[in-house]
Amino acid sequence: MRHSLRNILLELLGGGVVGLLFLAAGSWLGFLLGRGASSGWGDIVGAFFGSVTAYPIGFITGMWLVAIPLHQPHSVWKAIVAALAGLALVFLLAQPLHLNDDSRVLGTLLYLVPSVCALVGFTQAKKPVPPADTSRS
Repeated sequence: MRHSLRNILLELLGGGVVGLLFLAAGSWLGFLLGRGASSGWGDIVGAFFGSVTAYPIGFITGMWLVAIPLHQPHSVWKAIVAALAGLALVFLLAQPLHLNDDSRVLGTLLYLVPSVCALVGFTQAKKPVPPADTSRS
């Protein structure tokens, strides 16, 4: 079964919702872990890195939670590798492309690029997921 536009949009919606929940939890946890830094910036840096690392994990988890009941082919490992590659790409290109001159642009790309890369990797499965056998009780 191929991915339809409807199913891809549902996966995006599920990924976005769960990703935002993970983002909030990662920001809070990063804030708590970085709060004791002596420079005074540890809480902000911790919250930032917590959110940047937690959002792709939540996004992939949300897509997976939606794809399972839809019996859509998916690849979680490819989504993880693609999200990490997208995040690394943004970090590597921030200085040469002057993305760090505007924090809104950099911040948006830190969440958007890994999400798009994760979606592309997630939909690159070789075999469709078989429907669950519901005849057994």
